[in-house]
Amino acid sequence: MIRVAWQPELSAVSVDEKQSLPGRGAYVHLSIPCLEKGQRRVRGALRIPGTVDWRTVSDPWAFLRTLAKLDQAQLSATSGFD
Repeated sequence: MIRVAWQPELSAVSVDEKQSLPGRGAYVHLSIPCLEKGQRRVRGALRIPGTVDWRTVSDPWAFLRTLAKLDQAQLSATSGFD
C-alpha cells in the first residue's frame, strides 16, 4: 500500500513514501486497477476543494502507475510464468 497525502499549503497531492507527511492521507494498492479506482475517488477521500487544479492531483498517479507497471514486470520476470 502506498500513502498519498493532500497538502493544502502546496495545493497538491504528494506520494508519501515515508508515511510522515502532514495532512489528510489515503492508502492505495500499487496495482493498475486499484490506482485507476483510487484516482476517481481521491478528491472526496482527501477532501480536496473543488477549486483545485486537477493536474496537481493527477501527476502523482502517473508516477504510481509507472511504479505499478515496474512492479508487475518484476513479478512476471521472477515468477517464471508468462
